[in-house]
Amino acid sequence: MTETPRRRPGRPSTRGHLGSLSAKDPIEVLPPTALNILGGARRVLERDGFAALSLSAIAAEAGEAKASIGYHFGNKEGLIVALLDSLVHEANRSLIAETHRFPMGEQRVRALVEGEERIVEDIANYRPLLEILPHALRDESLRKRVAELYSGYRETVLEVLDAATGPDRGTLEPFSMLMIAMVDGLSIQYSLDPEGINVRAATALWERMMRAYLR
Repeated sequence: MTETPRRRPGRPSTRGHLGSLSAKDPIEVLPPTALNILGGARRVLERDGFAALSLSAIAAEAGEAKASIGYHFGNKEGLIVALLDSLVHEANRSLIAETHRFPMGEQRVRALVEGEERIVEDIANYRPLLEILPHALRDESLRKRVAELYSGYRETVLEVLDAATGPDRGTLEPFSMLMIAMVDGLSIQYSLDPEGINVRAATALWERMMRAYLR
């Protein structure tokens, strides 16, 4: 008889606490069972919405034991946070890799804007985020976990701008907040009206503002 896996202590994390994205994708090191669970959760979310995201539904969709969710992710909240981060991690990791091909300057700023454009236009990944975020605002525990993810996204912008540490951090922290707000706001509008929203015109204006601010 196979022993039922016990719940792991603590909580899983797909990034360091309040840290920027690492070059290594933490999703890649998850065992096959955990990846199946993440995939099942995403399919349930996309097909049936957040309200249908029960442990039983996820386990059935993934073809895994319900106890495995607790073993790999701690609880439903841990799974939702891992799912949320997995939706955007690859795009943000690519953003770091692309921008760091260039020294800090005009080419890196251009690479940053192009990377954010790709994130905005990736409707398939953004719509599941829109399913999760309203619930995170109402659930205090989940809200704190998602807030940690957003802190990591801001750290990623600071890392791209070589301001994660040093004297420029205080000046550029508000800029990182606006950068995330711009991406989220454009993503929502583009998801609602992809034919009517000119993402490139908006990001071109943002790039001009960014260059003026960073001088």
